[in-house]
Amino acid sequence: MKKVLVVVDYQNDFVNGSLGFLQSENIATEIYSLVVKAARNKDLIIFTKDTHYENYLSTREGKFLPVEHCIKGTDGHRLYGELAAFEDTITPDVIILEKETFGSDKLCEVIEDAFSGEPDIIEFCGVVTNICVLSNVVLCQTHFKNAEIAVHRDATASTGNMQTHAVEILKGLGVKII
Repeated sequence: MKKVLVVVDYQNDFVNGSLGFLQSENIATEIYSLVVKAARNKDLIIFTKDTHYENYLSTREGKFLPVEHCIKGTDGHRLYGELAAFEDTITPDVIILEKETFGSDKLCEVIEDAFSGEPDIIEFCGVVTNICVLSNVVLCQTHFKNAEIAVHRDATASTGNMQTHAVEILKGLGVKII
């Protein structure tokens, strides 16, 4: 079975940095367990990294969300906690994909290249569910017509009641919530 685990933006700035929030800290163990299981199964693991530069505040996203975060080269840009070890020891089954906005236009291309076609299952975890997770799910769902798309509810987080709303939107799009 051709399976992908996409860990969306689980970086220091989203957990305990400039955009950190309690709910994101609470999913660290679950995300790490998913990654370890995927690595053991030799599934493809893709870590997306929200990546910005010193000019962030002058970008379209920076005007919408005027908080500097995930500036390349800073500690806030690095993967959070135990996941940092994966960042430093890349294997053929682990890909780090930097993206400059909510969704990655390269994510589908990277997945397709890895499998020389469409995978069977694409699973998502990470943050922020109602922004970056949702954006990347929609991109994959649009690109891969037959792949099962799933989101790990207990390994994603948003602030306040946005998690509940995002999960309901994902269900409405036909995404499997696990």
